[in-house]
Amino acid sequence: MAGKRKNILQTIREQDGTYQYVGDHFRVSENKETGREQLTKLMVFFLLAVAVVVSSGCINAAGASEAFYVILPYVGEVSALFLLGWNVVRLFANRNRMRTYVLDQVRSRIPGASAFLCVFALLGLVMAAVFLMKNGSGGKTAASALYLFCKALAALLALGCRKAFAGLEWEKTEN
Repeated sequence: MAGKRKNILQTIREQDGTYQYVGDHFRVSENKETGREQLTKLMVFFLLAVAVVVSSGCINAAGASEAFYVILPYVGEVSALFLLGWNVVRLFANRNRMRTYVLDQVRSRIPGASAFLCVFALLGLVMAAVFLMKNGSGGKTAASALYLFCKALAALLALGCRKAFAGLEWEKTEN
């Protein structure tokens, strides 16, 4: 509760009844020439991860629609992707200008969501491989190979998101 109280104390009530945030604002450092480059990398990695995760869900691979232990990691992937997307959008909203408490939340959530996406993608890769070893591909060898490739690529893109976000530097802006 102390965090929420601190956020409330950073707002004042105006004469007309509206509230004004008076705390600090931050944005990606413009002094460092790689700031924009890191933001671009983060967005590209995220959009590619969306494309790969969604396309892996559309592949009719062996076990992808019949084994719960292959389906559940995909559900985790989509959930982690949603969490990552929510925070990436918050990062890009308002032209990268963020309130202190929003930045604190995003700083902790983007690396965590990226790690969850990586873990679920690797878990999906392992579970799909287990299904293939136990039951064979059932004539869906190419689709199964593409599914495994998409899982490995999703894990790498999640690590790319994490690395791109870690490379960002923040600076205070004028209110």
